[in-house]
Amino acid sequence: MTLVDTPEQTPETVPAAAPATPRRSRRGDRPHPMDRVTAWLARGLIGFLYVPIAVVVVLSFNSSDITYRWTGFSTRWYGELLHDSELLATLQTSAVVAVVSATLAVAAGLLAVVALPSFGPKVRALLSGGLFLPLVIPEIVLGVAMLSVFAKLHITLSVTTLVLGHLVVILPYAALILLGAHGALDPSLEEAAADLGCGRVRTFFKVTLPLMRQALMAAWLLCFTISFGDIVMSTFTNGVGSTTLPLRVYSLLKGGLTPEINALGTLLILFTFLIILGVGLRQMRQILAGGDRPSS
Repeated sequence: MTLVDTPEQTPETVPAAAPATPRRSRRGDRPHPMDRVTAWLARGLIGFLYVPIAVVVVLSFNSSDITYRWTGFSTRWYGELLHDSELLATLQTSAVVAVVSATLAVAAGLLAVVALPSFGPKVRALLSGGLFLPLVIPEIVLGVAMLSVFAKLHITLSVTTLVLGHLVVILPYAALILLGAHGALDPSLEEAAADLGCGRVRTFFKVTLPLMRQALMAAWLLCFTISFGDIVMSTFTNGVGSTTLPLRVYSLLKGGLTPEINALGTLLILFTFLIILGVGLRQMRQILAGGDRPSS
């Protein structure tokens, strides 16, 4: 019997593994049925999210007085919107309340997140639970509670009470985002700043705050959006001259909506798109700038 020596396999001679191929059905090269189902579900989800937005934009150019009945193309309702002083006043109130509430929520959330590590585990857990408790309490309960407090203290409902009510709702969201961002920071950076002679305040402004800039922006935008569209808390905390845009739109339901609301919605969608586009372009520039740096 003759033994035949086989060549020893080296990493260079071992054949590479075949690349993974997508699942195929048993009949020819057609995609697997589950792939088709997934594709249809993805299309349905995209349609569910964006078709209503497209409908609002299209109907804003409707010449009819009825929102859902298309009779022809017209920019009439954009002119009507510019002359509707009451609706523009509610829009201004919503914008001011949202800006102030989001700014206060981000500032308070940042201070709470920075101060939490200085407490013991039990106190920290207690404070964190109290900070995030409004997330699990129905907003209508919070609204009734805020109204009861204002009535007990004989505080007149105004823009100030509106801001305080929105602050209770959006503060947990800001704290949740900032807590995650602060926990992801490298503690050695703050330690290095302390070794170089920076005090706690200077380290906060020179090291911690710049590193959390993106999280602060994300928290502010989320809080602004929630506050701007809030209707439950606004119902209990608004007063004379502090009606917000959602409350105004809700009151118009009794008399019937006109395409003027669609025109306002289209302008808000455009404004939101411009903000997202601006933030996205800024992020892209930072990524490209980071990629151009020489690697060490």
